[in-house]
Amino acid sequence: MENASWIQIYVQLVLTFFNPLKTLQERLTFLERFFYIWQIPILTLIYIKSIIMNKSLSRLFTLALALMLSLGSLQAQIVINEISYNPPESGNDSLEYIEILNTGLSPVNLEGWHFLAGIIDTLPNVELQPGAYYVTAINAQAMLNVFGIVVHEWAGGALSNGGELIMLADEGGMIVDSVLFDDADPWPTDPDGNGPSLELTDSVLDNNDGANWQSSGGATGVIINGNEVFGTPGALNSDGGTSTPDVTVAVGNFQFNPKNIVVEMGSLVRWVNNEPIAHNVNGDQSVFSGNPVSFGNGAPAPNWTYDYSPTIAGLYNYQCDPHVFSGMVGTMSVYDRNNYTDFPLPHLRITDGLNGVHLFDGVPTRVTGVVHGVNFKPDGYSFFIIDVNNVGMNVFSFDPMPYVVSEGDMVTVSGTMDAFNGMLEIVPDDIEVLSTGNSLVVARLVSEVVETDESSYLVSNLEVDSVGNISAAGYTIFTSSQGGSNIDVRVDVDAGIPLEPGDIGVGSSINVVGIGTQFDNNFPWNEGYQLLALQVNMIDHVQVLDQRSITITPNPTSDFIRLNSEFNIFQIEIFASNGQQLYTKKVNGSNVQISLEGLPTGLHLVKATTDEGIWTSMISVVR
Repeated sequence: MENASWIQIYVQLVLTFFNPLKTLQERLTFLERFFYIWQIPILTLIYIKSIIMNKSLSRLFTLALALMLSLGSLQAQIVINEISYNPPESGNDSLEYIEILNTGLSPVNLEGWHFLAGIIDTLPNVELQPGAYYVTAINAQAMLNVFGIVVHEWAGGALSNGGELIMLADEGGMIVDSVLFDDADPWPTDPDGNGPSLELTDSVLDNNDGANWQSSGGATGVIINGNEVFGTPGALNSDGGTSTPDVTVAVGNFQFNPKNIVVEMGSLVRWVNNEPIAHNVNGDQSVFSGNPVSFGNGAPAPNWTYDYSPTIAGLYNYQCDPHVFSGMVGTMSVYDRNNYTDFPLPHLRITDGLNGVHLFDGVPTRVTGVVHGVNFKPDGYSFFIIDVNNVGMNVFSFDPMPYVVSEGDMVTVSGTMDAFNGMLEIVPDDIEVLSTGNSLVVARLVSEVVETDESSYLVSNLEVDSVGNISAAGYTIFTSSQGGSNIDVRVDVDAGIPLEPGDIGVGSSINVVGIGTQFDNNFPWNEGYQLLALQVNMIDHVQVLDQRSITITPNPTSDFIRLNSEFNIFQIEIFASNGQQLYTKKVNGSNVQISLEGLPTGLHLVKATTDEGIWTSMISVVR
C-alpha cells in the first residue's frame, strides 16, 4: 500500500546485497529490518538467510525480484493515515499535519525516522504501540488550540496545496511508507481549502489510490474563513464527512457571521452554534412573508449544527428568535446560474464589510433604474442607472448594443454582476427601455466619497488643490471638501464639460455634480473612491456657506421654491446641468420665494449670495 516506487525499493534492496563494501552481517541486518517493516513471514527470512550463507547470490537476486513484485499485497506496519495540507486559513497555514498509524502487532521505536519528501523532520525517541497514532504538525500550538492535542512540531517546510509526495524513512534510510496525494479526482477535493483533512478510509487499503481516501467528518466546531475545520489527528478516522458545506455561518456572540451570504441554488449552507446559549435559525414565511419558502431549525437550543440546501432562487431573511432585538438577523441570497434572479438594488451592493469584496460578483440578475448622465464609453457602454433612493449601478460592456444611452430613460438591464477594481458593475445581455423623460433624483451632498456613495448621484462644494493626470481622455481635479476630506474629481472628455485644466486655478472653489466611483488597483478594495463629474461649476472665491445655512423647499418642485436663512439673501441664480444660467434675480431678505415658471424639468443648481458668502444646492424640477 505504500506509494514509494517499487523500483526504488528493489534497487535499494539489491544494491545492499551486491555492494562489495557491505559485510555479510550488514546484509543480514538490512534484510531483517526490511522484513520487519514489511512483516514478511519469518520462514521466508530464514530461507533467504540460508541462501546468503551458502553464497547463492543468483538465487537471491531472483528471489529479491519476486519479493518486490509481490510487495503490493504486503502491508507496511507504519502507514501514513491522515493528511491536512490546505486548511481553510488565509496566508500561512498553521493547521497542516501528517498522521502515521502503527497497524502491526508490535511496538515500533520512531527515533531517527525522518521524511525524505514533503516536509523536513526527524522523529524523536517514541515507542509507537500497535494501533497507536503519531502526529507531526507545522504548528504545535495551533493544533492544541483547535484539536486539543499535543503533537510533535516538524522542523521545516510546508505541504503543497496542489498535492505532492510525502515519503517517510526509518533511521537507516529505508523507505517505510510514502503517499503521492493530489487535489483532483479521484482524490477528494474538499480538503483543498474547504475545511476537512484527508483520511484513509481503511489502513489495509492502498494509500496511493485516491479512491481510498475521504474528506474527514471529524467536526471541531472551529470556523475559519466561513469553513469549519474537520479532522481526527491522533484518533480513529471518521466515517467520512457529510458533504462539505459551501458556506458555514457561525452562530454566536449574538450574531450570524457572516451576516449576509450569497449562494447558488442547491448549495449546502451550514449554521454552527458552539455556544451553551440557546439560538435558532428562523426563516419561516410567517415571520418573513417575502421568503420564497420557509426554512429553519425549530426552537432555540444550545450547541447544534443545521444544514439547509435551498432549491428556489430568491432573497431569504431569517432571525434568531430570542435575540432578534439585539440585531441577530441574517440574509441568504440564492441565485439560479441559468436564469436572472431579481434582488433589490441596495442588496446587490452588499460587500463583505471588511475587504470591499462584492458578494454578488458573478451572479446573473436584473437591475432597473433611471439613466443619470452620459455614456462614458461610446464604443460600448459605461453609464449609470439609479433608483428612487439614489442607489445606483454602473452598466459596463466592451460590446455596443442597439440601445442608445439617453439621460432620463428608465431601463431594465439583464446581465451578470462583475466587480472590477472594487467597482460593482452589471455586464448587460439585454437592455429594455421602460419609459423616457424621467426626473433625476436629488443629488446627495457629500464631503467625502465612500463605499455607500458608489454609483450614487452626488454633489459637493470643493476647493481645488491641484490638477493632474491630464491626457486626451480627461483630467483629475484634486480637491479638499468643507469637511476636510480629499476628493479626487475625474473629468472625463465624454462628459462634455466645457472647462480645460488651465481654467481651474489652485485655490479656486468649484461645485461638482457627478457619480461616486471607485478604482482601486490592489486588494483589499477599500480605497480609490472618486467623483466622476457630470457638471463642474466655478464659484467666485468668496466664503462658501455650510449647507445647513439655508433650507430650500419644496424639493423636488414644480412651480416655486422657498429659501429660508439666518443671513440676508440678495441674489438668487439657477444654472442648468451644462452650466448655462437659467435664472437670476436680485432679492433682499432672509426668507425668499421665487417662481420657477418657464424653467425646464431636470436637475438644476441653485446659487444664493448672502452678506456672509455664497450657498449652493441642487433642485429637481418635475411636472
